[in-house]
Amino acid sequence: MALRKIKFPKFEFVKHRKVTYIISLSLIVIGLISIIARGGLNYGIDFTGGINLQVHFDKQVNIEDIRKVAMEAGYRNSVIQKYGTANDYLIKFQGNIEQEKDTIGPEIVKFNSYPNPSNGEKTVALRVTAYDSKSPIKNMFIRADFMSEIQPISSDDVYDKIEENGKFDVSVEQFSKDTILTVYIFAVDYANNKGPEKAIKIAVTEKDSKAIPEIISSWEKEDYIIDEQEAIFSPTTKIVQLLKDNFAEANIRIDMEEIVGPSISKELQTKSLWVVLAGLLGILIYVWIRFTFRFGVAAIIALFHDVIITVGIFSIMNKEMSIPIVAAILTLIGYSINDSIVISDRIRENMKLMRKSGLGEIITTSLNQVLSRTIITSLTTLIVLLCLYFLGGPVIHDFSFALIIGVIIGTYSSIYVVAQLVFDWERMYPTKKGR
Repeated sequence: MALRKIKFPKFEFVKHRKVTYIISLSLIVIGLISIIARGGLNYGIDFTGGINLQVHFDKQVNIEDIRKVAMEAGYRNSVIQKYGTANDYLIKFQGNIEQEKDTIGPEIVKFNSYPNPSNGEKTVALRVTAYDSKSPIKNMFIRADFMSEIQPISSDDVYDKIEENGKFDVSVEQFSKDTILTVYIFAVDYANNKGPEKAIKIAVTEKDSKAIPEIISSWEKEDYIIDEQEAIFSPTTKIVQLLKDNFAEANIRIDMEEIVGPSISKELQTKSLWVVLAGLLGILIYVWIRFTFRFGVAAIIALFHDVIITVGIFSIMNKEMSIPIVAAILTLIGYSINDSIVISDRIRENMKLMRKSGLGEIITTSLNQVLSRTIITSLTTLIVLLCLYFLGGPVIHDFSFALIIGVIIGTYSSIYVVAQLVFDWERMYPTKKGR
């Protein structure tokens, strides 16, 4: 069975363009006022920093009880919602997760040789220990004047340990006797804090006419005691422990733990903005080459129109802006420009076929010709998105909502914005061909 076109009466799109301009400007202004009134968008943890936990309870618990635990941990801005089964919860804590910011790096607390060279070896093997009371050790490094660059030390590399042991060898074959070599050891924690350097001196002596190394002295920091309770391995440690203490009978299980620091969130904000702008620039260049510069500019204005209105609606409804929403915005940009290209292509074809007609009549005819195709495409897309919205669950709820708004606004702008802007531009500043 052949697919039939939906027959519509002829709409005077160009004639009523001023009304649609007012509608578009009103939607944009309302959205911008909402954003300004709320002091910005409601950014999710991707952009503000925070903790995202997926927690399973063996028994049913009350959301308010979970929120009280979050408040006790110092997280006042928390979002708690059911996820998956009845006893699964998605818990989001927004804001600066660095409650106690660690700015001090690990300290080298002891070193010794193993064994101390005595049989004419040409290298000295050293073992060093680093300690950090706040963060786990990431790595240890060695530098010296006779080394071309800083080198990592081979370590035990036990993750989430505040004490780390490492070992390295120093060859003295190229040095003459009675030489004092000095190497400097330092460590870095998982917050990328560099600790103070510790100097270790190695003497090159002679035995049986051979140069051998000898460590001048072993060393250990006085009163060096590991305090395991003092270490903070993860910003989630406190909240997870409180959940376990308060819901001991529910036997909780952490299925997912996601941490976004403030520095990462700021970087994501910047990158997201540049991704959207780069996409718009690429589209402008493509449409400019494919059609004309005027169609390219009109298409970009329409895309800004779509993005601003969609973001404005998110602000009005106080919905969370996150990385998936940025992906949804990029998707709707692609969807909207596809519609605009189809319409622009039809206008270009009709400009050749309807040479004696004015630009307004050509645009109106072209829009009426593609109206059936545009509405069928948009409706079928909306059916899928509505299924995702109502049946897809909370994880993709906002994502599908953004796409639903985007498809509606994108279809509207393809019909009522792009061609009309080109028409007014051409009317005010005619091209050499008179159109």
